[in-house]
Amino acid sequence: MAVYRIRVFIEDDHEIYRDIEIQGRQRFADLHKQIVQSFNFQPNQAAEYVSSDQQWYEGDTVVELDGNLDGDHQKIVSHINFPRQRFLCVTMSYKEVGLALELQKILKDEDGVTYPRCSKSEGAPPYYSQPPPEPIVDESGDVDIPEMDADMFDGDGPSEKEIERMQKQAEKASKTGKLKAPKVDFDKLKKESTKKEEGFDDFNMDDLM
Repeated sequence: MAVYRIRVFIEDDHEIYRDIEIQGRQRFADLHKQIVQSFNFQPNQAAEYVSSDQQWYEGDTVVELDGNLDGDHQKIVSHINFPRQRFLCVTMSYKEVGLALELQKILKDEDGVTYPRCSKSEGAPPYYSQPPPEPIVDESGDVDIPEMDADMFDGDGPSEKEIERMQKQAEKASKTGKLKAPKVDFDKLKKESTKKEEGFDDFNMDDLM
């Protein structure tokens, strides 16, 4: 049984890739499951695979996968037409992710090996492939999170410094397996909300005309 080694690049960054080995009789859904696992993407997201020429121009749709990866009857071997066959994929992992796939080599399957498998991994996946940091407790089991400030909810969300702090806390508490919601200063949030509502007193719809 032929085994295809397919290199999967992430968003045109050739320094971040995974080599996936998959049997020709297996489906694109099997390939996609392995890609998601190898890059640590968010699971159960829809994806679309399309053929591509050697200049990476989009061709025909190969398969559209729903979140459960159902309805896929497209075998890998049915869409390998060139020695360097290429595909493009768009999927989701907290944001849209573009993938470029290229056939590297055709191998013989090895006894005792379960396919598909990731045979080579280069480069760390981008931040959006990881879940958002969760509120946690310290190693003693006590809450060790400062009160959330109302300013965190202004603009586009928490600052880079705040995100970094939360990430460090998440790493520190991952050993305990205990999670607890942080304390929120609701009185301060209410005051901030009241100030913002008062700011609408001078609003005039004519200003938008």
